[in-house]
Amino acid sequence: MIQGTRQICAIDTETHLIKQGKLAPRLVCVSYCDGNASGLVHRNELGQRMHKLLGSGLHIVGHNVAFDMGVLAQNDPTLIQPIFTAYNEGRIHDTGLREQLIDIAAGCFRGSYRDDRQRTHKREYSLASITQRRLKIKLEKDDWRLRYSELTHTPISDWPAGAKEYARKDAQVTFDIYEQQEAHQSVLQNETSQARAAFALHLMSCWGVITDPRAVSQLENRLEATLSEQREHLKRLELIRPNGVKNMAKIRALVTDCLGMATPTTKCGQVKTDDQTLQRCDHPALRALQEFKGAEKLKGVWIKHLKKGLRGPVQPSYNTLVETGRTSCRNPNLQNPHRATGLRECFIPRRGYVYAACDYSSLEMCTLAQVCVWLFQSSALADAINAGTDPHLRLAAQILNISYQDAEQRLAAGDKEIRKTRQISKAANFGYPGGMSSETFRKYAGNYGINLKGDAARKIREDWFAAWPEMRKYFDHVGVITRHPDAKLKQFISNRFRGGLRFTSACNSFFQGLAADGAKAALYHVALSCYTNTHSPLFGSRPVMFIHDEIIAEVPERNAGAAADELSRVMKEAMQVYTPDVRIGTSVALMRRWYKDADESRNENGDLLIWERGNG
Repeated sequence: MIQGTRQICAIDTETHLIKQGKLAPRLVCVSYCDGNASGLVHRNELGQRMHKLLGSGLHIVGHNVAFDMGVLAQNDPTLIQPIFTAYNEGRIHDTGLREQLIDIAAGCFRGSYRDDRQRTHKREYSLASITQRRLKIKLEKDDWRLRYSELTHTPISDWPAGAKEYARKDAQVTFDIYEQQEAHQSVLQNETSQARAAFALHLMSCWGVITDPRAVSQLENRLEATLSEQREHLKRLELIRPNGVKNMAKIRALVTDCLGMATPTTKCGQVKTDDQTLQRCDHPALRALQEFKGAEKLKGVWIKHLKKGLRGPVQPSYNTLVETGRTSCRNPNLQNPHRATGLRECFIPRRGYVYAACDYSSLEMCTLAQVCVWLFQSSALADAINAGTDPHLRLAAQILNISYQDAEQRLAAGDKEIRKTRQISKAANFGYPGGMSSETFRKYAGNYGINLKGDAARKIREDWFAAWPEMRKYFDHVGVITRHPDAKLKQFISNRFRGGLRFTSACNSFFQGLAADGAKAALYHVALSCYTNTHSPLFGSRPVMFIHDEIIAEVPERNAGAAADELSRVMKEAMQVYTPDVRIGTSVALMRRWYKDADESRNENGDLLIWERGNG
């Protein structure tokens, strides 16, 4: 069907069941709907039809279409190039991502809505949820959705009517949803970029990561010993009863003693004892309880996922889009793993590969500087970054009222005061751009091991403004935007909109969103090189982790150095589109397991070496 100058065909795949190690399961059939005709094509009858469809100039629509594309590529590996070509040309569309962009722009992302009968529903983004919300149709969960493997070798003409109808329906409603979403075209300018990122993330999940049996066993044994010791300590404190059950009465009493009138309660009037509440309590027994709960969670959640990696790849689920434009990750959350010693080291590359880890240097400071250049035509922060200076050390010099050169010399000499002040500056440079007050910053600085007393936070804030004077204008600009109750913020470059903003969320969105858009574009270009560019040193490598401003890839050990350097080049080139006036830096390291502290290590010829703990 023609929409403007765009010809649309919605597709959906039916497959065998998803299992561990099989996020792209065996294909059974493809359903399609172009507005004029709809139907089913059995996998045995596909032949060159998908090649023709992808190469025809048609715009292909799907719901969670990255999954469908992964299935098609697994079924016919020769499709990987035309699939990427269609993504490059902006011809792949995802109705789920489109709906999320529409809701984020309206400020109602994951909020609630009322149906025609005034019943309240949560905004969710499955095909069934969007179909019910937009088309007022309830998609029935037919038994066939879990049974298509039974029809793998059966011609569609011989399929039961229910199996045919269920498969055909998904493509039809996807097409209808897409048509309705076109009324919101003004807030959908970023949709194809998000679809590309979703495909790169899905390919990364399909490949997955594996774990080391010995490291997992050592971590589990160490954790069990720690839990046993902590459990006995809490029994002595009477926070755990002799039978092993938590003494909730005693715990609630301690929380009440610590927080007094500010003690939070549940809807039933019971004193809260969740992690957030316990963090507010300055009591050694409650801190010990927190540590115990953290260890329990580590054993109950992370050990389970690590053991899965012994039987097959761990395949986390990435969410392509949250309100800020960033991604999220679960099962397990590799973007924010538990800090337990030895946990990261459980993840290892496959035989014959090493990890290449590349991350951006102070990325959100670079994007903040770029936003200020666009808004005000100049930025002291941009000047500092482009001059190759350390913005954290520059602020430390401002705080200590010394020159940058003196600060550099003192840092090189191991001066403790300048090291401590640089750490304070790091907290200020990452915290204050989000519109924090001095009091909020005082609490935030505790995450960096900094205890600020008196008016120290206010003094640091004034020094921060003195170092980066454009930030006063930045906050004024954001204040004007958020003065209106229906304020919308439009991201630079991507033209992605965000509504329902408060002052602090708007402060963060400009530069966080720009960094997120650039990082996701970089991931897509890395995947493009790994899967399709036979002349690239990255060809045959596989991205395995995406950690906001860092990409970790498995690269063949035989050309690991060249692949890692190409990873760095592709990432910088992609991000520079989003920060044309601010220099982007990266650091890259090779390692045989996931080390957080791995550094870039090169020989006298400049060749990248594999970093090992102890050679750093």
